[in-house]
Amino acid sequence: MCRLALGWLIRRRSGIHIQSFARIKTPLEKMVKTMAGKITLTIVCIVLLTAAVELFAAGNSEIPEYVGSQACLGCHAEKFSVWKSSNHANMVMPIINTTNLPLDIAQAPAKLQPELQKAAYMVANSFFMARDSSSQHYKMLGVTYDREAKAYKPSNFSLDWSIMCAGCHTTNMNTPNLTWGEAGIGCEACHGPGREHVLNKGDKSKIVSIKDSDVCGQCHGGNDVQTGGNLMSSGTKWVVGFRPGMKLSAVPGIQLTPVDRTKTPPDSSVAVNHLRNYNMWQASRHGQALSRVINNSSADCYSCHSAEGFQAKQQGKTLDLSKKASFNSISCVACHDSHNTPYPHQLVMSPDKLCSSCHTQGGTLKGTGAKGVDETKSFHSGLECVQCHMTEANHLMKVIRPDAPDLAANRADSCTACHKNLDKKNCAAALQGWQNAFAKRMDGLQSDLKAISSASRTNPAISSGDLKAKLDTTRTNLSLLTRDGSRGAHNFEYVTKVMDQAAKDIDSIKAAVKP
Repeated sequence: MCRLALGWLIRRRSGIHIQSFARIKTPLEKMVKTMAGKITLTIVCIVLLTAAVELFAAGNSEIPEYVGSQACLGCHAEKFSVWKSSNHANMVMPIINTTNLPLDIAQAPAKLQPELQKAAYMVANSFFMARDSSSQHYKMLGVTYDREAKAYKPSNFSLDWSIMCAGCHTTNMNTPNLTWGEAGIGCEACHGPGREHVLNKGDKSKIVSIKDSDVCGQCHGGNDVQTGGNLMSSGTKWVVGFRPGMKLSAVPGIQLTPVDRTKTPPDSSVAVNHLRNYNMWQASRHGQALSRVINNSSADCYSCHSAEGFQAKQQGKTLDLSKKASFNSISCVACHDSHNTPYPHQLVMSPDKLCSSCHTQGGTLKGTGAKGVDETKSFHSGLECVQCHMTEANHLMKVIRPDAPDLAANRADSCTACHKNLDKKNCAAALQGWQNAFAKRMDGLQSDLKAISSASRTNPAISSGDLKAKLDTTRTNLSLLTRDGSRGAHNFEYVTKVMDQAAKDIDSIKAAVKP
């Protein structure tokens, strides 16, 4: 509240636009800290709050609805600190002077230095923009910063940032005026305006804190060339009228390209806007996970079919099933922390651990788990799930087959993405060979099992002793392969060994009970 009052007072007394306020708030905060050395910070806050009360005695309507992320720092210091280091927080960084640049201008090629001198903001830690004197819009400059090479390079990424990008890269966007309240993706972009939450002493009912993917979808959704990349029927490139807590589908005029999960994931490279992560997620099994257990009363099921259950499992907490009506599917925040993490793409844990938390059938991929069969690794065993199931970052989590009939010739597929020495035709032949051989042999083994199970009803010898043990082992091992779902593609050598063992055991059972 103290920070809110300080910020509001400064803006009120000086009439400074909120976008300019970021340039002076740091020195003032330092001043407050210095004062606190002589008078306690508590007294400083009391003085500021008293002055603030006097100023907006006319009513709360004078306090801005969006109070800015700094207002959250006092009570949520830990979350604020984590968020402050994220790409969200640093998406749009003001360049007050040359010290705000990632590298001294003198180290840039001479022809790029004039461009850097114009820069008013740095976007996504790579691009630079300045206000165009004629349109007053912010436009991209002809220079970029290569973070890997740590060098300035020419850029032909020329666009009007104010009308193409601003709505998703800032917080509290005023679309008609093309102005924003806070540069970057601040707390209120995901939690909604914070005025009432702050004025009501942190009342949780006055702020949004949900695991609904629509919060992420407001920016991480997108459209293809059919709509020109416009997210609104009015022609706006970003979602207008959405606030956290709403459903995106309820926004008048919104248009999100639907995704058919039975087909190859859409080509993100042709999208005029962002990758269609939200659109693909919505059509994915993750997006539909909750519907498969909605009538279930087992907390174990919800731990992998809901975002709330998954988080509770990771934190070692007991899930309160009395609240299951408000649960979400495996939403974005089940896998990603919107504040920040040390893992890539802000994942809540390393990719391999994240997938295996629920997808426990990875034994076939690793070449382990079958009784009586030695561990057998393949060249796929060391891969992370996402390397094949998220080719091109597709959030359908779907392997892009090299033989998919709707796959364009210039598209990457999940095989040639790694096997660069092979073409689609060769990879498709290998994949089809594995899966056809698997299906043919599995059908035969399952048919034998069905016959043996039928015979066991009249032959007690099959249901006891060594024969029963072999039968149970065979069922378990073959179940391991069918639950794997890859039909041999994960680890064909291991699958072959497991099937060989199953065939051997089935033959011995047949021989023992042969009339």
